[in-house]
This record gives sequence, structure tokens and C-alpha cells, in this order.
Amino acid sequence: MSVDLDLDAIARAHFLKMTPRKARLVRAFEFLAKMILPLLPSPPPPSSASSPPRSILVIEYWNLGDLAILVPFLRALRRRYPAARISLLVNAAFASLLDGQGLLDEFIPVQVPWIHHNRWKKYHPFSSRWISFARTILALRTRQFDCAFSGRMDLRDNCLLWLSNARRRIGYGLGGGALFLTDRVAPVLSRPHRADIWLNLLDTSNGFPDVAPGSFRLTDSDRASAKSFLAARGIPAAVPVLGIHPGARVATRRWGDDRFAEVARHLHVTTPAHILWFSEPGDHSEGPPLDRLHTVKADFRLFLAILSACKLLICNDSGPMHLANLLDVPVVAIFGPQNPHWFGPRGVHDKVVIRPEMWCRPCFDYCIYDQPHCLREISPAEVMSSVQGVLRQVNVDSPVVPESLLTVSGPRIRNV
Repeated sequence: MSVDLDLDAIARAHFLKMTPRKARLVRAFEFLAKMILPLLPSPPPPSSASSPPRSILVIEYWNLGDLAILVPFLRALRRRYPAARISLLVNAAFASLLDGQGLLDEFIPVQVPWIHHNRWKKYHPFSSRWISFARTILALRTRQFDCAFSGRMDLRDNCLLWLSNARRRIGYGLGGGALFLTDRVAPVLSRPHRADIWLNLLDTSNGFPDVAPGSFRLTDSDRASAKSFLAARGIPAAVPVLGIHPGARVATRRWGDDRFAEVARHLHVTTPAHILWFSEPGDHSEGPPLDRLHTVKADFRLFLAILSACKLLICNDSGPMHLANLLDVPVVAIFGPQNPHWFGPRGVHDKVVIRPEMWCRPCFDYCIYDQPHCLREISPAEVMSSVQGVLRQVNVDSPVVPESLLTVSGPRIRNV
């Protein structure tokens, strides 16, 4: 007896969380697009497959963590096509992350209306972002890129690939919009992480390119600035430095300053380390008053340099978590609404602290409850237990935490 398998449906179950309502909307949009596209000017046909592309467009306009996840793909793309001009359609606020890395030739800033977390602002028809967005798309169309990539598995991004007027449009059709692509890539079910989804857009028949953390470039000036910053706060060079970053882009990913403060107090008692409490400019977050704890508010480049000096970063599921991976800094990440198999840290010493039994994950930050219980139920003791394991692995002296601090029923700690 044979069973016919809908491979697309299986892949969607692995990589997407699409509600029936959203699936119906996608099908309706595709139905309309099939009728309209023949009436519109089509992108030029692809060049010969044997000739390497001279101009490449990569589309990733979301947030800081998404851009950090993209780095292994850009690194592999540059190795694959060293002579090509590679351009990135990017959120203008984060372009400086990749400045000086040698991965890109051009940053094309864009304001995409639907990247707002607020649902009304996403699709507000009178937003000024639509005018700016349309101007950027019109400018892209004149460029006629040889090929364009998107790893988003999203109808909107596939439509953007078509609107870019690129000759080859390489992406995934699982989330809709396969008709906009010239090259529809099949995902690898055993590699669901978003970094691997991007890498799979390249030919992986000979294996996936290296996605090991690290190899992010900091200048000598960056490192000197970090060294001066730490010295000015009386932190000896031989003493380990641990980082805590309690922030996150959206509230449903924030474990809570009070919980992070509890972890800081435990570290202060149990280690000789100095603790850096990272707080973004304009944020009023302050660490607890401890003699070896320093609140750090720095611009982006200095933050990266100081973070690179840390032996460990304790943080939420956030952009700084992915930045720590780029700098090869071990992390203990507290996960709530998101799926760590898709977005988790990837370092050899990294740990994720999570309540895996929450049925509603991933909710993509639109919590159905009055508060994110997936985060609120994680105790400081669980996080400290995970921190202790990483500190031993990275050779930071740390006495055993007193039993009274670690009394907790069934910690949920997952090695990554």
C-alpha cells in the first residue's frame, strides 16, 4: 500500500506556522497574481547558467538578529562569487553591522511598511513608508541584477524578488509566491535553523558551507576602545568579564530586569568576575548596586568591541544573542515565544533555557495570554544552573552555587 505524501505540506509543517486564514489569503493573492502578471512587463530572462553572476541582490530588511543570522550566507556567497558585486536590501538602521566586513559592495537602505510589530502600522495604507518603499523598488528595477536571493519563505519577499526585476530569482515557495521565482529551492528538513535555510539557497550538493560562529572582524581601534573602556572602570585585564543584556526588541521576549538582577547577584557572590550590565542608549535599565557590576551604555561599534571581551553573555532571545555568536562569545539565552531550533544560538558552549512544554510556541511575539508564561515560569535558579555549566567549560573559576540558590523542580535546560 503506497501513501502519497504532499512534500510541500510536510515542509511547511517543519518550517512555518501558517494559520488556515493566512493560507487562504495567500492562495487568494496567488490567484489574482496569476491573472495580473501576464499583463505586466516581465523581468528579463536569466542569463546562461554557465556564466557566473556579475551583480547579486540579497533581500533581508528585518531586524538586527536576522541580519546577524544572514552573515554565514553572505560569507559563503562571497567565496562562491568573489568577482560579483553583491548588494543588500537592508533596514537602514542596521547597515553599520556589516560595514567593513568585506562581505558586501553596497547597502541599499529600505523602509518596508510591514516590519512593524504593531499590526495596524504594518498595513496602514496611508503610511509614508509606502511612498519611500515604492521609490526604492523603482530604483531597483533599473539595475537588472543577474540574480536575487531571499531566504524568508514569505509571499511578500518572493513578490519583492519579482519586483526587483532580477533575471534569476532564488527562494522558497512554501509560504506562497512560487510563481514569482525562477529557481524554487527545496529546504532540507533536518536543518531548520534560519542560517541553514539561507545557506541552502546556494548549491549544497557537496555539503553545507561552514557556519561556525566567530570570524567577525573588529578593527584594532575597536579593540583598543574596548580595552580603554574596561580599564577606565577599574577592571583588570586578567579578571574575567561576564555580560548581561536584559533587553529585547519586543516585550514578550524580555525575561525581566528583576530576574537578570538576581542572576547578577548570584554571579557576584560565586565568581570573581566583573559583570557588565548592557543597556542600550535611551534605555533606563540599570543593574543592581554591586561593586563589580558596571552598567554599560555605548554606541553600536563600541558595544560590539566590549561584548567581544566577555567570557559569557546572558541574554534573552534577541539581536545581542546573535551578535555574540558572530563574535564567538558563549551565550546562555532565555527563550520564550520563539523556536530555538529555528533561531537559537549555535556556538559549541551555548545553552538555551526554555520551557519546552508550552504548546503555543512559536507565537511570533503575539502572545494569546495576559503575559508570556513561557518566560515568566523560568526561574533565576534554572538560568544560574546553565550559567555554571558554561563557566566550567570556558575555564572561569566559579565555586559551586549554594543549594539554597538552586532549589527548583525540574529545570528545563537544553544544550545547543
